[in-house]
Amino acid sequence: MKHLNLYIVITKFVFVVSSEMNGNTFFPNLPVGKYRVNFKAIVKCKNMVDGGLQNNFYLSKTSSNTAELRGNITLMRPMRDDLTLHMNMAIKDSIGGWKDNAHLLKTSKACSSLKNILGTEWRPYLKSFGMRNFNCPLAPGVYVSNGYDLTNAVQRSNFPKTFFYGTYKTRFYFTDDGHNNETGCATIVIEVKRPWEKD
Repeated sequence: MKHLNLYIVITKFVFVVSSEMNGNTFFPNLPVGKYRVNFKAIVKCKNMVDGGLQNNFYLSKTSSNTAELRGNITLMRPMRDDLTLHMNMAIKDSIGGWKDNAHLLKTSKACSSLKNILGTEWRPYLKSFGMRNFNCPLAPGVYVSNGYDLTNAVQRSNFPKTFFYGTYKTRFYFTDDGHNNETGCATIVIEVKRPWEKD
C-alpha cells in the first residue's frame, strides 16, 4: 500500500512538472481562488420604504461575457454616513435552490464604506450616472446611467481577490440607523468562476 501511495504522488508530480515544461497550464479544481465574475441578472427589490433611496437598475449584455449596468438612482434624501450598508449573498445549491447567508456584510457609514469598497471604481461608477460630486454625502436627485461597464469592475475595486466559486444571488440594501427600515435595495445574480472557465 505504501508503494502504491508513493507511486500516485510521484505520478502527479511528474504530470504537473511535465505539463508546465510543455507550456500546458495546470488548472486545479479548487473551491476557492482567483476568479472572474459573470453578471447574470438584476432583480427589482420589493417593499422599499418611500422617501429614501431607490435603485431601478437593469443589465445590458454587450456580448456573451461583458455587461453594463443601466437604469437610474433616485435619492430622495442625501446619501450620507448615517445609513448602514448590508450585503447578503445566497448561494445556489446543487439542486437549484438558494441557501441564504452564505456570505454577509454589515458596515456603518454607508456612503464612505461604499466608496472604500469600490475604490478606484467609485468615480467611474458615479460619473456613469451623471454625478459631478464624488465626495460623501451624495446630493438628492434623479441620476440616470449612460452605462457602467461591469466587465472588470470587481477586479479593479477593493473586493477580495480570491473567493469561493459558485452562483450567488447578492442583495445589497441600506438601513436607516435610527429605524432599521430598508431602503435602496439591489439584487444581482452573479457567477463567480475560475479565470479559465468558459461561459
